Amino acid sequence: MARQRGQISEIRTKDRQNVLKILIVVFILLALSPGFIYGIQLEKVGSWKHEERYQGPISGAFFDSQGNLILTFRRHPVAVNKDKAIPFATYGQGPDEATRVYTICDYRGNIALFEDIDKIKVFQAQGEKYSSKQTIWLKREPFPFFLKTALFYQNHFFLAGLKIINVPASADKMDIANMEIFDESPGTPGKNILLENGVKMDRQYEIERFLIPYYDYVLYLKQSEPKVYFVSLKTLDVEKSVKLAVPEIYKPMPKDFYMRKDYRGDHTAYLIDLETWATSYSAITRAILYRNSYLLLQIRTCAEKPARFALLFYNLKNDCSLEKVIYLNDLLLAEKDGLLYCYKDGNPDLDENAGDFEIVVYKLQGQ
Repeated sequence: MARQRGQISEIRTKDRQNVLKILIVVFILLALSPGFIYGIQLEKVGSWKHEERYQGPISGAFFDSQGNLILTFRRHPVAVNKDKAIPFATYGQGPDEATRVYTICDYRGNIALFEDIDKIKVFQAQGEKYSSKQTIWLKREPFPFFLKTALFYQNHFFLAGLKIINVPASADKMDIANMEIFDESPGTPGKNILLENGVKMDRQYEIERFLIPYYDYVLYLKQSEPKVYFVSLKTLDVEKSVKLAVPEIYKPMPKDFYMRKDYRGDHTAYLIDLETWATSYSAITRAILYRNSYLLLQIRTCAEKPARFALLFYNLKNDCSLEKVIYLNDLLLAEKDGLLYCYKDGNPDLDENAGDFEIVVYKLQGQ
C-alpha cells in the first residue's frame, strides 16, 4: 500500500509539473503576442451620452481652455462636455458662422477655425456660446494647398496637408510640401518643409495628417504611414524621422492606392473610395501625446476580432519603441490627465455600429 501511495503521489507531482509547464508556455505565447500588455487593460470610468446626432466622420478632436471636447463632424465643430453638446460656426456668412471649415485648432485658449487656407476665424467661449472674436490673415500662395490639419504652438501656426509648390513641364508630376509654418504676424511668408519632388499627380491630398506638440518639437505623421517626423522649434525643419514598428495585424495600404480616377460625375463612387481608403487598411485614425512620454497611435485592425482598433504606445524617450498594444472598438479622440476619451463603437458614418452619441472615458488599469 505504501508503495502504491508513493506511485500515486509521484504521478500527481508529474501532472502538476506538466500543468505548470503548459501554463508557462501559454504565458510566453501571450507575452509575445501583440495584444498582451502584462495585465494592463482599459477600465471604463465614465461616459457622456447625448441625444443629438451629427453627420460624421469625425476628423479632429481636442480639449479647449473651457474643458470642452471640441469635435469636428464632417467639418462641423461641436463643443461637448458631460452635460451638453454645443454646435458653433454653423454654415453662413455671419460673424459667428462659416462658409467652409478646413480644420480647427487651439489658439491661445480660443479656437482657430480655418475658413480658407489664408483666413482664420478665432472663436471665443462666452458662457455656453462660441462667438467670433477676430480674423487672422495668412499670406496666400498661388498654388493650391489641400489643408488637412493645423496646430498653433510656440507662436507659430503649423499647417499640414499637401501643398503644391511647383508644377514642372511634365503634367503628371509635381513638387509638394507636406507642411507650411507661419509665425503669428499676419501676412508674413511661410516656410515650406517636408518637401517631395516629382510626386505623381494622384489623390494623396485625401490622406489625413497629424500634428502633436512635444516639448521642443512638433511631431508629424501621415494617416497611411507608420513614421514620425520630429520638427525642431529651433530650426523649423525636420531634425529626424523614426520608422515605427507595427504589430502583425497592421495591413499597409498599397502605394498606388491613391491613383487618379475619373469618376465621370459619379459622386457615390467617389464617396465609396473615400470609405475604402479609410477602413480597408490599417489607417492611423488618431495620433496623440499620452502623459507627455508616449506617442499613442490608434490604427484599424481591418477585422472585428479581437477588436476594430488597436492602440499602439510608443515610448518617445526610448527611441519610439513599441511598448504596449491594446485592442478596443471605440474611436480614440483625445487624452486629458491620463484619461482617454473615445467615441463609442467607432467613427460615425464609417463604422456601422457608431450610431449613438456617446463619449466613453477610459483609464489604464494600474496607472
